Formats: sequence, structure tokens, C-alpha cells
Amino acid sequence: MVKKILWFMVISLFFINQGVQAYWIWTPKTGKWVNPKYAVKDSPQEQLEWAMNLYMNKNYEGAIGEFKKLIKYYPNSPQACDAQYFIGKGYEELGKFYEAFKAYQKVIDTYPYTQKVEEVIEREYRIGDLYFTGHRDKILGMGIASPLERALEIFQKVVDNAPYGQYAPPSQYKIGIILGKLGRNEEAKQAFLKLEKNYPDSEFAKEAKYQIGLLGYKASPKSFYSQEETETSIKEVEEFLRTNPSSSLKDDAQKILGDLRNKKAESLFKTAQFYERQKYFDSAVLYYDDIVNNYADTEWAAKSLERISIIKEKRNK
Repeated sequence: MVKKILWFMVISLFFINQGVQAYWIWTPKTGKWVNPKYAVKDSPQEQLEWAMNLYMNKNYEGAIGEFKKLIKYYPNSPQACDAQYFIGKGYEELGKFYEAFKAYQKVIDTYPYTQKVEEVIEREYRIGDLYFTGHRDKILGMGIASPLERALEIFQKVVDNAPYGQYAPPSQYKIGIILGKLGRNEEAKQAFLKLEKNYPDSEFAKEAKYQIGLLGYKASPKSFYSQEETETSIKEVEEFLRTNPSSSLKDDAQKILGDLRNKKAESLFKTAQFYERQKYFDSAVLYYDDIVNNYADTEWAAKSLERISIIKEKRNK
């Protein structure tokens, strides 16, 4: 005890010499010396009001510290959820959006029955959109993470948090867009298929067909032996055009469809040539006829008619 008193006297003399008015007291409860100025308040409500006062006066760093103190000392109090929520808002005010997202997610994870769930999810979605449109976190002027990677993480959480909420369909759609931009085309396709399956009545489900067709168009193989991806893409884009005749993506979709059909016709033409070289003329003509009858709008239709005519001449000699 004597040692503690001596320490108290030393600390007090130090602050007196520094001209500081702060003082320290011994608390038997914690067994520590504390400065009342920085101590937690006597009740969670008093602590919340103290933190909110700092928040309302735009001292966001100070408020976040006090909210965290409330959660630390009164984790099971009704005010703890509010404190966690305002930590997120404080970080948003400071422009620390990823930290804000993390704080909001703690609200969902720790207080899943709070009435703030819908508002928190909306705030998470807005933050995801911020990264989706290119916001990049910086430390000392340097970007530290890919905005798309962060947007992907946040949108996935939004879907997980409320799979049937209003922000799930647009989040799922943007997950597909992001994965496509990151070159993860198969994952992107699965994301759009999930969108079609889980949210078939969503406006985003309609555009998913276009996006699946576009992914297939990009991934469509140059080899004529395998055209399964091309055929799937043609069906998706045709369905998109049939169900969305007034879409702003209509012109792009028609161009993609034309390219896909041309690629499919080219594949059939090369298959026909293969049989022709092997002197299986009947099989070759079947493929050429298929092109003439079903891909008349492609450059390969006229070439197929020419080959059919040449084969007939050979047979008549």
C-alpha cells in the first residue's frame, strides 16, 4: 500500500510540474489508477450519451473511442448495439468506408435481432457500390486494395445477410459483373445463373441472360470441335432479346448474337469440309444444308451453297 501511495505522489507531482490539471485516483474494483476524465461512465446510458455528445459535435475519432469503451465495459447492455452501429457511422464520416463496413457487419453478427438490420444492410450495400464505382482506400496517398475485391466481399455479405432482402438481387448481379471484370468468367457465369434461379422475377434476372451470353461470347473457343459454349450463349442472348425488346442493351445483344451465329456457322462449315475431304459427301452436304437453312444471315451461307453446287457437279460426272 505504501508503494502505491508513493507512486500516486510521484504521478501527481509529475502532472503538477507539467501544468496539467488531470488527476488520478485508485479504484479498488479494477486495482488500477485511473483518470476520471477517461474512465467509463457509471452506466451504459451515461456512456452512450457521452459518446453521442462527441459524435454530434463531429469529434468522430473521440466518439468511436467512447463507443468502443461502452461495448468493452457493458457488452450485454441494450446500448451496446447502438454503440456498434454508431462506430460504423463514425467511420463513414471519417471516410474510412471499409472500417465502417466491418463495424456494420459486427452489428449483424453480434446483434442479429436488432431493428437496425435493414438500415445496416442498406448502408453496407451503399458502401459496396462506392467501391464498385472505383473508390480506393489509401494510406499515405497509396492505394492498398482493389476496389473490386472489396466490393465483391461486401456484396457477398449483403446477399448472405439477407438473401431475400431488396438488396440481394442487385448485389448478386454486381457480384457477377465484378467476377467477370476480374477474369473469373466461370464464377461469374455461376453468379448470374444463381441470380436467375433465386430471383427470377427481378429486373436484374433479365439482364443476367445478356451477361451469360456475353461471357460465353468471350469464352467461345476458336476450335470448331467444341461449340457447346457458343450454342449456350446463343440461346441466352436470344432469350434476352425475346423477353427484353426495349432494353438499352438491345443493340449490343444483337451484335453479339450476330457474331455468335457467325462463329457457329463457321464451325459447321469446317466440319462439312472435313467430311468433304474424307469423301463423305452426303455428310458434308447435310452440314452445308444446315448452314443454308439455319444460318442464312451469316457469311458462311453463300460459301455453303457454292460447296453444295460443286459436290453435285462432281457426282454428275
